[in-house]
Amino acid sequence: MTPTTGTTTEPHTLRHADQPQVPTRADRFARDLAALKIPDPAAARHTLWLRIGALLLLAGLVLGALTYPLAHASDDPLAQRDALAIGLTAVVCAVVGGVLYLRYSLTGFLRFWLARQAYDLSELGDRLTPAAQPEPATTVIPAPEADAPNGAGPR
Repeated sequence: MTPTTGTTTEPHTLRHADQPQVPTRADRFARDLAALKIPDPAAARHTLWLRIGALLLLAGLVLGALTYPLAHASDDPLAQRDALAIGLTAVVCAVVGGVLYLRYSLTGFLRFWLARQAYDLSELGDRLTPAAQPEPATTVIPAPEADAPNGAGPR
């Protein structure tokens, strides 16, 4: 057979047509990532919740900053209580928004981290296990019937 040129990262590399192409580490990682069925971190729902969390956090901070002077500017207890209720709502919005933002931002990072850990552990396992070598054929000699399998002998 005549050697054919293959597309590789190394220039002027010749390959034989009957040689199997060895996948690169990046190809194996992409294949293993697809096999894990991990959803795309840039999915629309994930991004939507991330943005909602950020908007709630910012809205809570702005609303809380606006209600502080409103509660202190009046001597009327009814107006102060209204401002305090709005301020409490602002704190709840800020906490819920912060939790949503933190959850969805860490989810994207931890999803990739878990996939990377699984891939690295797979690579480590491949390196530590010896290559499969054919074992020499051995002849099995049956034990005499008088001997028990645990070596205790007959009673």
